[in-house]
Amino acid sequence: MYSKIIFKLLICQFIGFLSIPISLIAGDPPPPRKLRQVESGVPFFDREVGFKSPFANPNPDEKPIEINVGFLLQNVTNYNVKEGKFEADFTLSYTSNKPMPHMNPHFTNGYIEEDDLIRQISDEPTFKLWKVHAIFYNYPDLRDYPFDVQELAIEIEEDDNGIDMIKFIPNNENTNFDSDFQLPGWDVRYTEVRILNHYYPDRFDYDDLYYPRYIFRMGIKRFSTNAVFTVFLPAFVIMLVSLSGIWLRPEQIETKINSTAPMLAAAVLFHYTLIQELPATPYLTRADKLMMSVYICLMINMVSAWSFFFFKEEKHDMIYRYSKLIIPPLNLIIFSLGSFL
Repeated sequence: MYSKIIFKLLICQFIGFLSIPISLIAGDPPPPRKLRQVESGVPFFDREVGFKSPFANPNPDEKPIEINVGFLLQNVTNYNVKEGKFEADFTLSYTSNKPMPHMNPHFTNGYIEEDDLIRQISDEPTFKLWKVHAIFYNYPDLRDYPFDVQELAIEIEEDDNGIDMIKFIPNNENTNFDSDFQLPGWDVRYTEVRILNHYYPDRFDYDDLYYPRYIFRMGIKRFSTNAVFTVFLPAFVIMLVSLSGIWLRPEQIETKINSTAPMLAAAVLFHYTLIQELPATPYLTRADKLMMSVYICLMINMVSAWSFFFFKEEKHDMIYRYSKLIIPPLNLIIFSLGSFL
């Protein structure tokens, strides 16, 4: 009797095993989850593993496609420090071992003025190539102006595909400058390529997807000779001309005053010309500190010249002697502090 019962149980288990889907017996992954609609109107993937964003990969177990990014910078023109704007011509390439989804490069710190300024040369499943002319913006750092180093960045993002779909890998062997690349007035100091996973603050419900971003950075510095002859040398000449009145005798008081007061006006105009080329900053640039030292020197020289009006003639010789001994070294010290601090 017991043997018949055991035999029936074995038959039931065997029939139940046959009812299991063949896909699960073979080890195939389960079908991807479908989007779930909620009252807020935003569909999402109701799952514990993976992103819930409606733009996420429906199959969270699928590995992202690795894409090697190549970059050739051909030209940089019209760099405007005041606006932090420049134009760039470059070639962008995507290469992968697997067919890529639809790729649409988006420039997060720039824009393309016209549609024909981006041209897709190749659109193969595993290789894509674009030629681009675009305008980009960067915030300049002018603390060391006119010896400043500026960083120009080109940021490229695939906002149609998240990090669960694609993975950017910088192709260092194919990241280069064109053979005749030049940037007039600037010297290229370094280049850097980084890959970031960018997260946007919630734009809608279940907006939890990260997006891959490729960043090409180029550090440029002004030529030192140009900075010296356009900023430091004119400031030093203004101070030197003002200082020349110190060696004039007290009898030449009018000439002494005429050598100092006009130089103050010249310094103000020169400083105004410098700041017209720069944006407003919450800090003092190196050129501002230099001009502050020039203003202090000019005021000291003017006080020295006008002091002859406030003291009797018998003290003029003493003022003249002490002025020649004290004021020139003091001017040099103040000018040096403004130049190097």
